[in-house]
Amino acid sequence: METIYNILETIIPFSFIEYDFMKNALIAILLISPVFAILGTMIVNNKMAFFSDALGHSAICGIAIGMIFGISNVNISMIVFAIIFACVLNYVRYKTYYGADTIISVFSSVAIAIGLAILAYVRKF
Repeated sequence: METIYNILETIIPFSFIEYDFMKNALIAILLISPVFAILGTMIVNNKMAFFSDALGHSAICGIAIGMIFGISNVNISMIVFAIIFACVLNYVRYKTYYGADTIISVFSSVAIAIGLAILAYVRKF
């Protein structure tokens, strides 16, 4: 890792590169950007541009479910819920003839409503 840091320090003339966290951020961006470019193209081709928004907003349901089960780290329940949400949404999308945006918006609305109802019931806002 030190070799990569030295290369970054010699290539980039800006002062922000002297901080290790900035070097790590730059390396992460360089590694993740091509993956997101490929995924973004696939999402637009499948007409699922609304999917990431729905997945992010419905994460509140994952948080609420984590609170009900007493999970101390709600990030775990949020990630598990996001995976289940994505799989069920894609299953329903391929089994029906409705448009992808219609199914995604219904799933998003239902997940947000259930999450808010659970959080109101648990009273741990």
